[in-house]
Amino acid sequence: MGETVSGVLCATAVLFASGWIARRRREALLATVYADGSNDARGGRRFHVPFGSTWLVLPACALSWFVGGAVAGLPGAIAGAAATALTPRILLRRRTARRMEALESDLGDAVSAIAATMRSGRSLTQAIAHAAAEVDAPLGPALLAVADRSELGVPFEASLDRLVEELPSADVRLVTGVLSIHRRTGGAMPGVLDQVATTLRERRAAAREIRSLTAQARLSAVILGLLPIGFFLFLSATSRSDIAAAYHSATGATAIGVGLALQCGAYLWIRRLLQVDV
Repeated sequence: MGETVSGVLCATAVLFASGWIARRRREALLATVYADGSNDARGGRRFHVPFGSTWLVLPACALSWFVGGAVAGLPGAIAGAAATALTPRILLRRRTARRMEALESDLGDAVSAIAATMRSGRSLTQAIAHAAAEVDAPLGPALLAVADRSELGVPFEASLDRLVEELPSADVRLVTGVLSIHRRTGGAMPGVLDQVATTLRERRAAAREIRSLTAQARLSAVILGLLPIGFFLFLSATSRSDIAAAYHSATGATAIGVGLALQCGAYLWIRRLLQVDV
């Protein structure tokens, strides 16, 4: 009974610790990337990864605690509960990163479409609505919402501010800043937008080049992080009696825990060193 209570408490602690970390990164990771590209009355929906609910993750953490404890003692129990609690957050982060990358890839084409449409004699609002039809979610529905709000009488600057809140990206802030300034002061908007589109494409090209240059180092970080875990799992399957002493003794469990903590720290350090802002 005492082991059951301690397992549930530890799983709960791991779950809410991961939730606290996720909330700290919420603005940068989740902000307003849409689940399906559709907008609701408030301008967008946040998406959720399956099994991201607390009431689903908590029992899964408890189960992982007991399964991991049965296989590898206390280190296995902690590792199982932590992996179960963090997996939905990791999946959510990766999905958000992919959608934000798609957003930034489409932004240059959308700006070029706005410039071309304005050259044909249409207004800025009409050009934004036309560009919205040329790009995919999440950028297309967000631009269409800007045009719709402007048609309904919402101030254009307020619509742009809402767009930045919905799509928190440095490229989006650049485009909305240019649109807002030229909306107030006038000038040759299409030419300026062409220059902005060129700048956006150059930034995306630089980002792709950086990712290609750091691909080997990022792969090395993943391999080094997973290698010890795979090693212990292999030994558990092939030589369980030989490694059982390490799992079920205080000294062995401490050594394994410290080793895993150092591996995680090294992985995060490598990832930090490879982060380059374009």
